[in-house]
Amino acid sequence: MGRIRKKTLIKNVIAEDMSKDHLAVYEMLDAPKHDEDIASELNVKATIVRTILNDLHKNSLVEYDRSKNKKTGWYTYKWKRREEEKVLEYVKEYLEQKLSKLTENLNYEKSGTMFSCSCRKVPFDIAMESEFVCPKCNDRYEEFDNSDEIDRLVSEMAEVKELLELT
Repeated sequence: MGRIRKKTLIKNVIAEDMSKDHLAVYEMLDAPKHDEDIASELNVKATIVRTILNDLHKNSLVEYDRSKNKKTGWYTYKWKRREEEKVLEYVKEYLEQKLSKLTENLNYEKSGTMFSCSCRKVPFDIAMESEFVCPKCNDRYEEFDNSDEIDRLVSEMAEVKELLELT
């Protein structure tokens, strides 16, 4: 996989799994930096940056070097990105979990005839249990064509599988 495609994939997964703020902080670490410097460059509070850095650290995307100021006794942290291979492990795990959820949703959609009312969609057995009347909104369940949803899930699964092959 090309270097640019890897970087794009990493950025997209961080933004999707966490947030654009997490991605912004991650991108600031093109070189090791202190949390206060990142906060200053992004014009946000240092506590917010520290929270985001801890989230990124929990997911093994960043690491830090800690040093102690001998005069004050305070510790300072210099943050940096993890090696690309470690970051790609996170991306692969995220994509595998996403594929698993999509597979589960596809199996549910294919489990039989689906019915819907004004508030939700249910499989045949649940509709039958309630005599085809929704217990939440009291509307009648009508047969629902979920082929578009099945097609969407199959397409999304193919995209995720393609991305997984790239990792």
